[in-house]
Amino acid sequence: MKKILTNWKHTPGIHCGSVAVRDVLNYFKIDMTEEMCFGLGSGLGFYYSRDSVSPSRSIHVRGPWMEANFFNHFGYTLKDWKYEDNNEEAHHILIDNINNGIPSLIQTDIFFLDYYSSSTHFPGHIVVVCGYDDQRKVFYLSDTSFEDLKEVSFEQMMEARTSKVRPYPLSNNYIDIDLKNNSIDISEASMKAIVLNAKYMTEGTETLRGKSGIDVLRSWALDIPGWKKLDDWKWASRFSYQVISRRGVDGAGFRWMYRDFLEEAGMYLPEVKKHQLPELMDGIGSKWNMLSAVLKQASEADEPGDLFNGASQIINNILKMESEFYNNVIIHLDSK
Repeated sequence: MKKILTNWKHTPGIHCGSVAVRDVLNYFKIDMTEEMCFGLGSGLGFYYSRDSVSPSRSIHVRGPWMEANFFNHFGYTLKDWKYEDNNEEAHHILIDNINNGIPSLIQTDIFFLDYYSSSTHFPGHIVVVCGYDDQRKVFYLSDTSFEDLKEVSFEQMMEARTSKVRPYPLSNNYIDIDLKNNSIDISEASMKAIVLNAKYMTEGTETLRGKSGIDVLRSWALDIPGWKKLDDWKWASRFSYQVISRRGVDGAGFRWMYRDFLEEAGMYLPEVKKHQLPELMDGIGSKWNMLSAVLKQASEADEPGDLFNGASQIINNILKMESEFYNNVIIHLDSK
């Protein structure tokens, strides 16, 4: 039997998580921009890993729990993704959800998704399962920038959902959503989301991927001059450049996407415009864009020279700017 969710529509976009959330909203007849989905999920973050398989140093510029945070504005009480250690049970959950008209967000490693033809592991990539064909043994997925639904075999799906590659091993991570309550107060939700993101960054958060926050940026600034001694310094540089500017982040490590969210939120929250939050985030994004250019240059150089020292200086500038931004948010918006 072949079954695809009735009237399912996928609209290509920028970032896997926010596209997935927007697709689910469309299914439940709710119209919202991808940038608003990202911002209402408190999507900014920063991770730094020193124990990745390849490259040996890696960064991640998105925050934790974005999808769960977003749907909590609709009355859910999600704290994290759901996990299922039993592969057979995880498979049947997806099937049962489709049969009940419920889409499932899942996390995957693109290395195991044939349509990517990727030689690099990238665990945590989010797609939406919107159908299946049990005779052909395939699932149908909505995936970020692809126009059409993608077919993934049952076997590939299991591999993609259970990848144990560090720094983010997967255990059939999923969120199933049935938006019976489709009302939301954008003003209240925006205020909560902006303050929550600021607290995530200033106080730090701990997840399976590691720690995210301002202090992690400080650690990277201190560590990156030593990258010149790494055997894979070129690949570490290239991967970091891609994470900041190329891999579904709208440039500038999601900071420009968040800027666009702030501009939209400013239509509902006068405080956002009063304290010039979009303009400040635009400046932060410019620094991230500058950093990615230095990392790209390092990845193409015969020798790194002083490029990693220069990158460290830019990271410290970003650290200062982001610290001031989040502290200002907490001072001016948290009491509202």
